[in-house]
Amino acid sequence: MKKNCVRSFAAMFVSLLLIQNVVHAQTIQTTSVRFSTEILPLLQKQFAPLLKHETGLRLDSWASVVAGSDEGQLVVPFDAGHSLLIQLATQLDERDPLSEAAAAIPRADIERVRRWINEGARNDDSAVPFANATNLLYVSDQSDAMVSVIDMDHNVVVRNIDLQAYGFPPNAKPHDTAVEPDGSYWYVSLIAANKVLKFSRDNRLVGQVDFERPGMMALDPTHDALYVGRSMAAVNPPQRIGVIKRSDMTIDEVDVFFARPHAIAVDPRRDYVYSASLAENRMASVDIKTGDIKLHTLDGPTHTLVQFALSPDGTTLVVGGQLTGKVMFFDATHPPELPLLGTASVNAAPWHPVFTPNGKRVYIGNKNANTVTVLDAETYKVLAVIKGKGLAQPHGAAVSPDGTHVYISNNDLKGMYSPRYRFKGDPHPGTVVVIGTATNKIEKIIEVGRYAAGISTRTMVRS
Repeated sequence: MKKNCVRSFAAMFVSLLLIQNVVHAQTIQTTSVRFSTEILPLLQKQFAPLLKHETGLRLDSWASVVAGSDEGQLVVPFDAGHSLLIQLATQLDERDPLSEAAAAIPRADIERVRRWINEGARNDDSAVPFANATNLLYVSDQSDAMVSVIDMDHNVVVRNIDLQAYGFPPNAKPHDTAVEPDGSYWYVSLIAANKVLKFSRDNRLVGQVDFERPGMMALDPTHDALYVGRSMAAVNPPQRIGVIKRSDMTIDEVDVFFARPHAIAVDPRRDYVYSASLAENRMASVDIKTGDIKLHTLDGPTHTLVQFALSPDGTTLVVGGQLTGKVMFFDATHPPELPLLGTASVNAAPWHPVFTPNGKRVYIGNKNANTVTVLDAETYKVLAVIKGKGLAQPHGAAVSPDGTHVYISNNDLKGMYSPRYRFKGDPHPGTVVVIGTATNKIEKIIEVGRYAAGISTRTMVRS
């Protein structure tokens, strides 16, 4: 194991801490705008004509406003710029029939609503919507230098973490996230900024470490380690994966001896970490305790191995091959050996797989087919292929703790998804599609920032 301990410059880190403390302070202040007397009347009179397409929407209370409509939410607390109320009032194309209603709203009224949202969209008692949410999903919005935080119990965005507010550039490219088992901290990899960041549950930046072109991450829930692969965007990165000590954000690097190590997974029961190459049909089993490495070579044409998923009981490792459309299942019960159990042919470009909590099914997005394939984890058979609005270049995958819903992020770089509204500049929002596992039907589409990529929720510790 090659040690390459990296620490940020003290001055820069102090500066960033000052920035994040300012941002954190915004979340604990009380509002200067009273909802019942200053905001609700404006929504009922001035904004109501803008919202006529929002079926199921009621504008009779704070609770109904923050709940939104059947189509989605109206406000994102602390982020007026990404809240539908302000977008409709300020960003509609002039050709949109609603633009006349938007033009009729006095600027002072728009600014008052904007201030209310930016101060947390609070009620008269200063409560912030969904402040007590526990089942959170973290979504990397790669083209917006932002991370969207979704409450999985209500399927709404409860925060947008603007990384530029913490001093990072607009092209930082957040790519993947990872979350502690108890939700106390979360992590995000920044491809272009060459960093992995650590945030607290209340979104304070508490640590960072340098790592060249970080991509996918895998958190070890029983040890003080976070494993990091290299980004797909990296042409010729070092042939090493990163091992971050989460408690102090120092890092080692481990040689895996193949080009472009991308896929990453960890088995805390057997103390092994797995990596795989984008450029060649090779995988590595790394013994965490000894540092010993065993390389595996796969048959056939170059698969381009995108990402792993390990079954909840740790017995099966699955990975998708972008170029061959193959999903491969490996026996992970006796590492370092990884005998192939079976394969499944799926739609084009299988990306990030996820197991259901019972380990019986695997969901994987097919990036070039705009579908999601459901696989039987025991027979390796295709159970269903899910299609529908919102699936536009599927990327990341996560599952709710109770297994009732699977979440698929979508890049939509080609603008195939038709959003609720078209705004000036025609930006293509990313989406998170919510799939009910009982029916394999799309139940909701959540619009997030541009180029929604890696997503994650709390790492679940199972016996």
